[in-house]
Amino acid sequence: MMNAMKQTVLFVLVVALLAACGGGEKATSPSAELAGRIKAMEDSLFNATSYDQRRAQTLLDVYKAFAATHPLDSMAPEYLFRAAGLSKSMRDPAQSIFLYDRIITDYPSWYRLPDVFYLKAFTIDSDQDRKGEAARAYQEVINRYPDHPFAKDAKAMIENLQYTDEELIQRFEQMQKDKVDAAQAN
Repeated sequence: MMNAMKQTVLFVLVVALLAACGGGEKATSPSAELAGRIKAMEDSLFNATSYDQRRAQTLLDVYKAFAATHPLDSMAPEYLFRAAGLSKSMRDPAQSIFLYDRIITDYPSWYRLPDVFYLKAFTIDSDQDRKGEAARAYQEVINRYPDHPFAKDAKAMIENLQYTDEELIQRFEQMQKDKVDAAQAN
């Protein structure tokens, strides 16, 4: 029931946005008009002095609606990517991972796919604390993009999966101390 209600609200939102795009003097595509409205929504949300959960959710829904109504538009994977990041910031890692998987499936040649794979792995690791699955996801980054800078980061993240947060803090403090000691020795 809730899913049907969400779909209805999303549909009404898309129809309202598309209807609002019409009637102007300029002949522009609906996706370009909607992209302009998305930009205005982003500016409003990200330039606000306080966080507005409702506006964030509305923007998230619009990102997903754009990709659903304009799947072949070059901005569709970008908006899904932004939606995944927004979902993560809204503390919904499951939706974030779902959106990363959607990009991987629907846009396999998108130029930012290495970022998608890495951020998916990072979300599994940091927000869901599923170390085994995170290790496999990081390894996928390494296997698919061995020359990408994220491959090096993924290797380090796999190595750090074995440590607790406290142990990681101790390791980094020791590394910092070693750097200071080495600098003083020179």
